Amino acid sequence: MDWISQRWDDLTGLGSGGWLAIAAWAALAFGIVVLIAVNRQLSKNRQLKRDQVRPQVTMFMEPHASDWHVIELVVRNFGQTAAHNISFDFTNHPTVAIYEDSDHDGELDVTELRLPSELSILAPGQEWRTVWDSAISREELGGSIRSRFEGTLTYYDMPAPAAGKKSRFGPKPREFESKAVLDWAALQPVQRLELMTTHDLAKREKQKLELLRSVLTYFHYASKETRPEVFRAEIDRMNRAVRETQDRWRSREADETTELEITWFDDGPKGRHRNAVH
Repeated sequence: MDWISQRWDDLTGLGSGGWLAIAAWAALAFGIVVLIAVNRQLSKNRQLKRDQVRPQVTMFMEPHASDWHVIELVVRNFGQTAAHNISFDFTNHPTVAIYEDSDHDGELDVTELRLPSELSILAPGQEWRTVWDSAISREELGGSIRSRFEGTLTYYDMPAPAAGKKSRFGPKPREFESKAVLDWAALQPVQRLELMTTHDLAKREKQKLELLRSVLTYFHYASKETRPEVFRAEIDRMNRAVRETQDRWRSREADETTELEITWFDDGPKGRHRNAVH
């Protein structure tokens, strides 16, 4: 108590100069606290803005627009800035069965789905996609082929600096990661197969898949050709096949068209008529 009394006496005995010094120090301390708080808030706002405009790259599975059972693998940038140097890393690489010269009667070989080692850039809203496999075929294969794949996408908000041009003071690319889970069992078309098992539509879809496999197999081997004249011959052959298919389709459409001939007869008093359709 004596110490408190002595300090109180010291405060009451201060002159105007002493109180002015205390006020100055208090204002300085308050200013420092306010400055620290404002700086933290500005830092949070800058970080929030950078997070809002950063690239957002996601990998997912999507049915083909015209063939629901054909599934495509899609990598899309949903962010507001470009993503650079996008690479993929899977615990188990996505696989696809080799359908060449096979009608699912024998054991199929399974190989890894071909993916690029890296995508150099994806602009905002831009995507990369490739045909993966058919839900019908995966359903027929059952447990003989893996259905779930987990991986990580790594990408940057700036391109990597060229070798020998790294700057100590320049901005550095920020690295981002996105998790990807690709699960065939979770796709809607797989459940839809149960409704098509005995339907004619299932047979038609299977035939369309066989046609797609044949086209892809043809392209796989034809694209390995290095001689220009042979390459041109393959292109011409495909164009002829397309024209033949188009002509066959037009002929069938014309054959299925039914023309109605309507003949009008005057019968009875003026102003009355009846029609006959032949």
